[in-house]
Amino acid sequence: MKKILIVLLVLFIANVGCKKTGIDGGGLCACSPIEGTYLSLVIKNANGVDLLNPATAGYFDKAQIQLYTKDANNAIKQLNFQMRYPFPSTSKTSLNFYQVSSYEIIGLAKSIDNTFYLKLGNDKLYEINIKLTADNRFIEKLLINKAEATRELPTETDPYLRSIFTIKI
Repeated sequence: MKKILIVLLVLFIANVGCKKTGIDGGGLCACSPIEGTYLSLVIKNANGVDLLNPATAGYFDKAQIQLYTKDANNAIKQLNFQMRYPFPSTSKTSLNFYQVSSYEIIGLAKSIDNTFYLKLGNDKLYEINIKLTADNRFIEKLLINKAEATRELPTETDPYLRSIFTIKI
């Protein structure tokens, strides 16, 4: 009988202690990952060649890329980003380009002035502005140097895959 009570008590504590509040009304287990929106940028030259691919002459590696924002005092705050590999051709949607991807930028776009900067190498600086959907979950529009960026997968309906944009330099 004691064993049954202990098991029921553990299940009750796990059920009550694992509930989230505040994010979309709660209900998810606090231990489960939350899938967030990200921004991914494919960087191509004028001929459409992937400038993040190590096989390309003159490509940009992660050490040559900076993604940052500036605070009210004009101090630079570096943002976290990662290099994403092309999607395999066996998936539903394939993408044969490397990407600069950041989850952090979307959270900041919700809370501060949404002007960000992407620096490639020593001389290429791009201003990025993000317009989010009304629910602040997905990217509605991306401006690069005040011009609207094109989506890499324009016919894709998945909002996460619609967060992949192209910069042509």
